[in-house]
Amino acid sequence: MEKKIHASSFDEIIDRHWPLGVKKTRQRIEIYRVLYSAKEPLSAAQIFQALLDAKSGESYAFSTVYRNLLAFEKAGILVKNVLSTEDNALYELKNETHRHYAVCLKCHRKFPISTCPLHHIAGDIEKTLPGFKVTGHQLEIYGYCPDCADISAEPVPVSLS
Repeated sequence: MEKKIHASSFDEIIDRHWPLGVKKTRQRIEIYRVLYSAKEPLSAAQIFQALLDAKSGESYAFSTVYRNLLAFEKAGILVKNVLSTEDNALYELKNETHRHYAVCLKCHRKFPISTCPLHHIAGDIEKTLPGFKVTGHQLEIYGYCPDCADISAEPVPVSLS
């Protein structure tokens, strides 16, 4: 779930990407580290658990994680999504481009899609809805990942009793 980050390189990353006007605290830096290291969007509970697992010596309350995620979102460095397959919001650091995901219906892993297919239909939307100004969109693809596809294809045993 995590990629390793060398301490000095992470300090450089923080210096380059830390939002103006957001106070730099140890807890916020650790939350940023979890988000930066994540390969997929994480829920607040997953972020909280990652912080506890890191055993940094810092004490965290779940509400603190939420408040800091809200501060990051207001500062514009965080993307908050609510996928229809999830009960909770998912968070990831904002990149130069937005991302869409294919979501496995069995294991719920999220796989990033390399391109945005909606850019190809932008002209069609303008023709269909004249004067409508698109400000954003969300796309979710559902199915079964390679690990779960074989499992879902297996026949279900039938009991004859």
